Amino acid sequence: MTTTGKYKLNKILTVLVWILLGSGMIVLLVAAITKKNNEHCVKTEVNISGVQNNFFIDKKDVLDILQKVNEGKLENKPIRNFDLASMESALQKDKWIRKAELFFDNNNVLQVRVSEREPISRIFMESGASFYMDSTLRRLPLSDKFSARLPVFTNFPADVKPSSKKDSSLLKQIKMLSEYIISHPFWMAQVEQIDITPAATFMLVPKLGDQLIDFGNADNYQQKFENLLTFYKQVESKAGWNIYSVIDVKYKGQVIGVRRGAAEIKTDSLRAIQIMKSIIANAQKYSNDSSAIQLVQPNDDNSAINATPQIDEAPNESVL
Repeated sequence: MTTTGKYKLNKILTVLVWILLGSGMIVLLVAAITKKNNEHCVKTEVNISGVQNNFFIDKKDVLDILQKVNEGKLENKPIRNFDLASMESALQKDKWIRKAELFFDNNNVLQVRVSEREPISRIFMESGASFYMDSTLRRLPLSDKFSARLPVFTNFPADVKPSSKKDSSLLKQIKMLSEYIISHPFWMAQVEQIDITPAATFMLVPKLGDQLIDFGNADNYQQKFENLLTFYKQVESKAGWNIYSVIDVKYKGQVIGVRRGAAEIKTDSLRAIQIMKSIIANAQKYSNDSSAIQLVQPNDDNSAINATPQIDEAPNESVL
């Protein structure tokens, strides 16, 4: 036999060997799949990853969705009857589930991996209704399982549409402020709420200090927070937390503190007198009611409430 003939024969034999090996692998694979499909689900294990220790959705919620899709319990059901793609799709329709992955392991256990959505702010609308928002700007419903401690925004316009360029800008600004506040424990402790103005700017209401903080929009928000912190350290901690009625940080590179004036102090004093008169009137109203607690009434000579003296100085501003 010539060298060329031997070469062709060897080539044919090699091809035949690979065909036989490939056929054998296919047969084994089909047999394994057939065996797997004829087996039954042993049990279901649900793993939920996310924030706040998975308070917004739990294992029972996930199993309820899966059982509804499969019209009954999952255990002891033939594996061939599971449509994992449909089950994943059903889970991801839940507003609190960001991603779902399902598969059977080697022990015929259905593994369910769920990633929970992460809310970054709670937003109150002008009507009083509220919702959560996550980092993708998606609205999330309130949960009866847990109330998250997050930055609170108020006076959110009811007609906001994410598809609108203007409205989308407002939502993105809320996201930036929320993520910054969450990442800084001091601001989480200091910021009580953030009011949205009709001009789509922000007014911060602090927990410590009886003033408002005119923040403007979210442009240069990091620098604004740093400037405000510097103001707290260098001015308010020494001069007092209530000396200013408004702290304005919306202008680049400066902080403007508007001092409380005589008119404001007088107004606060009158309001205090009105509140005290209301308390005394209610006490007198129920003084003849035997079921009410009897309050000791002050002497007539000492019952007058002294008003805070009026200050003649006009309000002024301090610019840092």
